[in-house]
Amino acid sequence: MQPTPTVNSTQELELLPPAHSSAPVPTPAATTHGSAHCLNCGHTVPDRFCGRCGQDAHHTHRLTMADMLHDIPHSIWHIDKGILYTLKTMIFRPGHTIREYLAGKRIDHFRPLSLLLIITSTLALLTSVLHISAAPREPGIPDSVWQMQEIILTVYTKYISWFHLAMVPVMALFARLFLRRGGFNYAECLIIAAFLTAILNFFALLFLPVTYTFSGTLLVLKSNLVLGALSYAYAAWAYGRMLSHTKMNWLGRLWRGFASYALGHVVSFLMLYALVFALNWSTFKKALQLEKQQQAQSQQQDTPPRTQ
Repeated sequence: MQPTPTVNSTQELELLPPAHSSAPVPTPAATTHGSAHCLNCGHTVPDRFCGRCGQDAHHTHRLTMADMLHDIPHSIWHIDKGILYTLKTMIFRPGHTIREYLAGKRIDHFRPLSLLLIITSTLALLTSVLHISAAPREPGIPDSVWQMQEIILTVYTKYISWFHLAMVPVMALFARLFLRRGGFNYAECLIIAAFLTAILNFFALLFLPVTYTFSGTLLVLKSNLVLGALSYAYAAWAYGRMLSHTKMNWLGRLWRGFASYALGHVVSFLMLYALVFALNWSTFKKALQLEKQQQAQSQQQDTPPRTQ
């Protein structure tokens, strides 16, 4: 029987790697351009990008104002990637762009939820700053109906970003239903809905000068109808393009795309109306009671007195 070798506990501890590295964290001034080790995770970088965390090892020098002035337009307005590239491809090739993103080619495209939040927040800000109002009240509209419309419009304008973000899961449900032949799961339908909702809000942003011109007039209703018709036409075509890789004909793709967007859009606004109505039920109830009292008084005044 061979004796078991004994190892000194002190020596054993020395063989183990230290729990915390004693190497000092490099200060911004100490970082160099093109470091051999990733300054984010410490992994050896044989090429430009770190194989562990993906950080660009050739752009880790200390930041200067020149870097900031270069990065801002480069990351946003670059013709090969960023917001403008994503908007361009989504407008002209929505089906191809989204399928490419779902297939994993994502580095050139802006993230869909970020794109949606940026565009919708910009739309909400400009709408608030420009004080765009709805059409004037028509004489035949009852007070209760007009008051309800005013409250819904106020809530929608105030929380427009959150509303469109909440629309995405609803739109994705109907996309999952009508685009099921494309083989998309619900998570992929969320990406589809986020991309297309962002582009439709971008169209509304481009249409904002027209809406501002006719703000507070009856023509704002017609301009909104034009924008709505264009949005429905684009959405039907774009959602339908998600099925272009199937054997379905163009008419079948078109009506499925239209149904997917139309039902999701209508259900989302019905949910908004129901929520606003439930939260403001007491206000609507008082308006209805006041309206009934006014109608009763008007009928009494119009009724001629009886002659005996």
